[in-house]
Amino acid sequence: MRILHESETGQSPAEMVGGLLKRVHSVLGSGDPWRELRERWSAEMLEALPGMRQQVADSSDPLGRALLLSARCNVFANEILQSKAIREDLRKLGMRAGDVADTEFVHDERDSLDRIVSGASHLLFIHDTAPELPADLVLLEQLKKARTGLQVTSVICESPMLLKACQEDADRVGLVGGHGADELFTSPGESLGLLPDELSEPLRKRMDQADLVIAKGSSHHQTLDSSGLPVFFLLRAKCPVTAAAQSCRIGELLLICSD
Repeated sequence: MRILHESETGQSPAEMVGGLLKRVHSVLGSGDPWRELRERWSAEMLEALPGMRQQVADSSDPLGRALLLSARCNVFANEILQSKAIREDLRKLGMRAGDVADTEFVHDERDSLDRIVSGASHLLFIHDTAPELPADLVLLEQLKKARTGLQVTSVICESPMLLKACQEDADRVGLVGGHGADELFTSPGESLGLLPDELSEPLRKRMDQADLVIAKGSSHHQTLDSSGLPVFFLLRAKCPVTAAAQSCRIGELLLICSD
């Protein structure tokens, strides 16, 4: 409670919770208490990667399907983190016969995204949790097909926090190289969402050079929505606060522009 009392006013939930988690981990000496859960879900989603690629290849709108898959996989930071609830949510990926596949975003800025992608030369992609990385990779592959010569910089966490993606997670998926990201940076900040003022000078330079930023998850939406950057947020509404703010229901998928 003392930590919360000392927290700076005006901080977003992503900043407050991230700072609190890192201080608790430091006090308890538990550097990565979520490792087993993160690795288990990451392995399961990596097994699903060929199926996601095939589903995208079979779609009449491969980029649209890849966007929906990446957004649907933004479920692992659910505050409850109940395996049954997550598994039921992931059934909507539509990779099993009889399951309902996602067909649309409840809020969709796709036209604006397509327009920017068509003229973009540099994309900054800010990832969220480790189990989402296979779906993010599928999306990066489609973005590069949509825009020949597009250079992609991926951003992940420097150190473990909840299920956030780190270096070893990116290595496991093969995020960099081929048709994925061209380079990888880590963010050292204490917030659950990326804060531009906390970035290294090279990463800040990449951000300033980007024609387009895609940020996954509500935490990055909280910290970047009013940044003035050309950001598209790709997420699933996982809590009542996000659902109320976006006038949608919990579980619905969002592709929205920054203010």
